[in-house]
Amino acid sequence: MASQTITINDDRVSPLSVQEEAGTGFSHKFTVLYQDIALAAASGTTDTVTVTIGSTPAKWYVNRALANVRTAFAGSGGLTLAVGTSANTGAMIAATSVLSAGVINLAGSVVANAGQSTSTSAATLQLLFTNSVSGSPSALTAGAVDVYLALQDAAQLP
Repeated sequence: MASQTITINDDRVSPLSVQEEAGTGFSHKFTVLYQDIALAAASGTTDTVTVTIGSTPAKWYVNRALANVRTAFAGSGGLTLAVGTSANTGAMIAATSVLSAGVINLAGSVVANAGQSTSTSAATLQLLFTNSVSGSPSALTAGAVDVYLALQDAAQLP
């Protein structure tokens, strides 16, 4: 099993506006396309691709997480997505299949605020794509996912 790490293009990292945050409860949106994963050169059946999407402030918490698989990923017999940090890859969303379009939230739960992640030290935010069964990340031919997080700087609290 090989593991590849890439960093998402800044064009697909979006802090949401105050109005969007008030309406959705999320502060950031990250978009990953199948091309990002395919270009990572992970060509084995059980390879992983870690997508770095940003970093947190020194004191932080995430109390909402959601992934919207807009286009199902194709070209793999099994591909999962986990959302978390370099210390805990599934802290915000546990590994869940992205072979079907639809919404995934915290640990696969249908309640978007069922849990939270916190820390008193900065962390690297990551998406972990894990291939299984057949195919490989480099063989992907379709797929798009938007990941939404409610990332808050605890040092900014009154």
